[in-house]
Amino acid sequence: MNRPVRLSRRPFWRDVHFWIDNAHCVLTLATYLLLLLSRAVDTAIVGRGNEYLSIVLLQVMIFLIPGVVFCKLRGTSFTARLRLRPPRPSQILLLVSALLALIAGTLLISIYTGGIKTLDNGFTLYDTFAAGSGTDFSSVSYLILAYAALPAICEEFVFRGVLCATLEERGLLPAIAYSSLAFGMLHFEFSHLPVYIFAGLLLCAVMYATRSLIATVILHFAYNLFGLFGQPTLTQFYLYTGSTELFSFLLLLILLVSAIVFCGEASRAYRSYARTMQGAPYRVDLPRSEWGRRLIHTVFAPVSIVCMVVYLLACLFI
Repeated sequence: MNRPVRLSRRPFWRDVHFWIDNAHCVLTLATYLLLLLSRAVDTAIVGRGNEYLSIVLLQVMIFLIPGVVFCKLRGTSFTARLRLRPPRPSQILLLVSALLALIAGTLLISIYTGGIKTLDNGFTLYDTFAAGSGTDFSSVSYLILAYAALPAICEEFVFRGVLCATLEERGLLPAIAYSSLAFGMLHFEFSHLPVYIFAGLLLCAVMYATRSLIATVILHFAYNLFGLFGQPTLTQFYLYTGSTELFSFLLLLILLVSAIVFCGEASRAYRSYARTMQGAPYRVDLPRSEWGRRLIHTVFAPVSIVCMVVYLLACLFI
């Protein structure tokens, strides 16, 4: 008499396929945990003299090293999908309009969620290091490197480069939704979550319209420069007008005009890709009935939920 075969089911943490399917979430979780640990390194402890060096080292350890290790594990073919190419000269107007839309949109959302007083907030990096003000060439150079250039490179490499390239196998919608949500939660500010999600969505749109990760780095860098040097001027302009309604109307007008220009330039770019037979680098053959299922499966994966829990706990208690 044959005995029935008892199927043994391994725990999910011992399933290799589980970790492969959730590798993007593991990278996101590692970034969050490393960033939270970095908050222990306060400027009052490291001192103003080596603050810039500390910021540079922290960003390299938090973003670049995990991202590079992730790419190495995925193989050389994965690195080729990161779109490490410069934008075309014909896409300059697209980038300028995207920058204006990014500035106006984030300011409008900030004013709506936090009030007009958000204009007075100084530029901070991950709510840990506050940007100082320097007048000599070396101080300004270090300020631009640590607070504008390196964050743009590191964040775009992980969130628009690695995460989008990983999730495009499931479709364009899951890639954009997850990377934008993960980018929004990165800053651990619940009141500003809509601001960063909007920024993430627009940066994704720029990357797919230009098919260039370098384009999003340039855009992100320019936006950080505005936060460092342009925001005080804009605050002075608001004080000069003395009207929140007029200031908000001007921002809305800039957002609408720049969005129209951006959509027109993006449409022109896609027509150019179709004319030159350049296929989309992501899956376009998915039926619409699969979009919702893949989106939910990606955003609410087990490790992704852990990332959300870490984000909520950090916002509440840290």
